[in-house]
Order: sequence, then C-alpha cells, then structure tokens
Amino acid sequence: MALISSILQHAKSHSSSKISTYIQRRLFSNDVRKENIVIVGAGIAGLASALSLQRFGIRSLVLEQAESLRTEGSSITLSKNGWKALDAIGVGDELRSQFLDLQGVVIKSDDGKELNSFGFKDEDKSQELRVVERRVLLETLASKLPPNAISFSSKLSNIETNENGTNTLLQLQDGTRLSAEVVIACDGVWSPTAKWMGFRQPKYAGHIAFRGLGYFPEGQPYEPKVNYTYGRGLRAAFVPASKTKVQGSQILQY
Repeated sequence: MALISSILQHAKSHSSSKISTYIQRRLFSNDVRKENIVIVGAGIAGLASALSLQRFGIRSLVLEQAESLRTEGSSITLSKNGWKALDAIGVGDELRSQFLDLQGVVIKSDDGKELNSFGFKDEDKSQELRVVERRVLLETLASKLPPNAISFSSKLSNIETNENGTNTLLQLQDGTRLSAEVVIACDGVWSPTAKWMGFRQPKYAGHIAFRGLGYFPEGQPYEPKVNYTYGRGLRAAFVPASKTKVQGSQILQY
C-alpha cells in the first residue's frame, strides 16, 4: 500500500513519461530479490544448465512452476554427443550403468519382412546410443544440485527489462519479484520467456508421436537394437531401454 500511495502522489505533479519511469524504478527497487542467473524451467535443459554452471562454481536459481519435479513422460534417446555432454557435467557413468548400449537398427515392413539392418559401430566405433528414462535423468541431475537450487511452485507471470536494459525483472504468480542479470529460458515449447523475446510460435509439423514405456518385471526379451516398422500410413518402433523396460512409439499423420 505504501508503494501504491507513493506512486499516486508522484503522479499528481509529473508528466506521463516521467510517471512511467518513476513506477519502473520503484518496482525494481522495492521488495525485489536480486539473483545473478535465473533459469526458467526445471526440465532436462534447465537442470543440465544449472549443473553445468555449478561445475564452474557459478550459482544459479532454477524456477519451476510445478510443486515438484515433473517426471512424467517416457524416455529420450541419446547418441554420443549427448553422452559427451553428460560426461562433462559428471553424470554420464551413473546413467550408463542403468541403460543398454544399443547395437544397431532393424527396419521391417508391416508384414514382418526385414527391409534393412545395420550396426551403429560398423562405420563409427565410438558411436554410443542409449534410451534413457526421463524420470531417472531428471532425478539424477537434480540430485547433484544444492537443496535450494530449485524453487518449486514458482510460475512466471510477467517478465520485463529495466529502463537501462541491465537487469531483467521476473514477476511470479505468488507476488515474488526477482531481478536477474542473466535469464536462461528452458521452459518448453510454449515458453513465455521466448514469447517475450520475440521468438515465433511453434508450428504444427503434421504428425503426432505417441510414446510409452513398457515394464517387464521378469526381464524384457529383446536384443539391444532399435526396431522400426513401416507401412502405409504407419510408422512404429520399439527400443529396449534397460533389462526390464522397453520404449514403444507410434507416429500418426493428421
């Protein structure tokens, strides 16, 4: 109330442009918590960014709108460049021990006839491909961060820069205000920060992918290979992820 009263008092004797500048200054100087780096979104990209900065001794704050890590979802396939990145932030070996090293691809028609097959290491001995469960990846990344590195229930409602462009003000739905020198947007396809930066909205590509993770408590029976099936209007695949889990997917065109 004191802030509002001060703004109204100031408005009585100044022009609209001066009032706007005054309001912005007050908003940036009252009840604003200062942070050097704020990462918006505690998904894979957000947590990996925070962990990468931590490896260089740089603290960051990760904002997540959910009440806890959003671990729903299936899995993600990582090739050797992805594993190099995970090695660089110190979690590669911990994850490798839980997921199968895939050896190649088998492509079949919808009647079961094999169309083609090849090994990943036939041309590149260093190739590495594994399907990693999204939940395990997120929990592993989060476990390497300090307890206060992720701020849950922190949904972004507004973002703007101050008048000289040196800091960014982030307003959360609960009224919390943060002033950050650097903001890293990792908040997904419909990112409000990307929209604020002027990025174009994503466009529909014409197809939808359904993915799931099958659990075999007694052990899954498949070889460690990517299995594709193609037919008229059909694209489907299944890939063993671990000794007990298999990722399945189907792509439909609309």
